[in-house]
Amino acid sequence: NVIIGILANREEDKDGKYQYNLFNIKNYEEGINKNKKIITRNCFDKKLTQKGDIIFRLVYPNKIIYVDDKYENLIITSQMCIIRPDTELIDPIFLKWYLESELCKDKILLNLTGSSIKKISVNALRKIEIPKIEIEKQRKIKDLLQLWLREKEIMQMMIDKKETLYNSIIEEIVEEREK
Repeated sequence: NVIIGILANREEDKDGKYQYNLFNIKNYEEGINKNKKIITRNCFDKKLTQKGDIIFRLVYPNKIIYVDDKYENLIITSQMCIIRPDTELIDPIFLKWYLESELCKDKILLNLTGSSIKKISVNALRKIEIPKIEIEKQRKIKDLLQLWLREKEIMQMMIDKKETLYNSIIEEIVEEREK
């Protein structure tokens, strides 16, 4: 199920009775959890993000975001879409991985249109085939992906701590030389 976002500027109406938080990709990338509110006359409850959804930015470079608790109940703009997989058939984490894989990126690149602003259409996105892998195998792949992500986080923490340690040692040596 692929759900296209809304044209926020066109839908915004200060006299409307519906209010939504608008997903902001820049805030997401910077780890900021503050979203602009939009007031509208139209009900977009069926277009709100849900846990397990994938937000896909249609404009190149494409961004693929897994919706967790932090990004639930947001409305997205028309330059994005929500991919809502049938979790009986497709694990959302596996789907995110596949959409980010080199194999799928090549398929996406083949379907980009436009000269200055490259974009994939929702119809072209719907036509991209997802490998038919048993859900249990997908979940094993998900477990492996989550383990690898956790390992990368731990490694990055170690790098950051080492950098702090080495910088403090070097600064201490430099300060001793200056005395």
